[in-house]
Amino acid sequence: MATVLTCYYRPKPGGLCKRLFRAIESLLSSGHEVHYLAVVAFPISHPHCHFHRFPWPEANTDGIIFWSMFHLVASFQLLFLGFRYRVTHLFAFGHSYAFLLQPLRLLKRIPLTLFLRADALENHRHKQRSPFLVKLDGIIEDLAIAGVRLYGVSRSLTTRVIERHTLLSPRIAGTLPNNMPARRPRQRGQTTTSLPLRLACVGILEERKNQSLIIRCMAHIKGSLAHLYLFGLGADEEHLKNLTKELHVADRVTFMGWIDEVDGIWDNVDLLLFPSLHEGAPNAILEALAYDIPILASDIPEHREILPQWSLLPTSDLMIWVKALQTVFADIPRSLEKLCEEQYKTASRLRFDWEGEIRRLILQKDEEIHDRSAAI
Repeated sequence: MATVLTCYYRPKPGGLCKRLFRAIESLLSSGHEVHYLAVVAFPISHPHCHFHRFPWPEANTDGIIFWSMFHLVASFQLLFLGFRYRVTHLFAFGHSYAFLLQPLRLLKRIPLTLFLRADALENHRHKQRSPFLVKLDGIIEDLAIAGVRLYGVSRSLTTRVIERHTLLSPRIAGTLPNNMPARRPRQRGQTTTSLPLRLACVGILEERKNQSLIIRCMAHIKGSLAHLYLFGLGADEEHLKNLTKELHVADRVTFMGWIDEVDGIWDNVDLLLFPSLHEGAPNAILEALAYDIPILASDIPEHREILPQWSLLPTSDLMIWVKALQTVFADIPRSLEKLCEEQYKTASRLRFDWEGEIRRLILQKDEEIHDRSAAI
């Protein structure tokens, strides 16, 4: 049995931590031992799962002081844990954590598998972070990928990261896409035939997710046709609320906040709108597919790997989105049923045993690395 070490600063809502916990639970269910370094314990209770606390106040994990100290100290703590518990394998969700595990990989000569869930540098740019920070994180990413087994959540993400680093490179580069959850199709007769249609944006409220485009669409749509629900929290919430008031659509846009139970979202949605400017591999789209919710999404490389081209729309062309919605309204429920059928067929490759695959990639031996998972 393997002894595996990972780290992540603290649990938080969202798909990244859900997948991280699923990876850990997959290892534990197969009899392996998992140690992790964090400020706050993960919501995993198992005799072979061991929490090691990073010495920092739980209530203060934001800001440059925490992250500076985390990057300066965590590597030493991980080194101690790696030797103390005779760790045999390492894995990380995100390049910052792989960077912290690199000294242990080099000194113990054990495999480190890095799973990239998003392009951190691109996210920095969308959030208008300082050029110095982007440059610094680029250097950290360069050091993080050196000699590791790198698996991006999409082919486009893996390729983009590899191509921007010329001096250092991973030992192997491939993809591990998010899988589609177990299908929960609607019962016959549940397809919407009445108006107003329940439109939804699902995800963190921030500029990158581009929810403002959909709010602007609402200003061009008759009130009797649709109501928009925004599921999620984030820094842009106040801005988006002000926008609904400016456009006089506040009575047709409801902010739902964060909802833990996915049934509480998808049982109350007729059409998912996903206009993101940049993504990794959105769990919201995969969940919508599993629940037979039709989707209109932005035409970006990551979405092209999941959805058919005709359901993808430009990221900034407001009127094309308005026209696409008007086409849906003109032929309900047939237009929604057609979207569901074609999208589910396109996503067929995303039905696989994700837990088994990520466990295999973490534990694989060097001689096994030539297999299909290595293909970009």
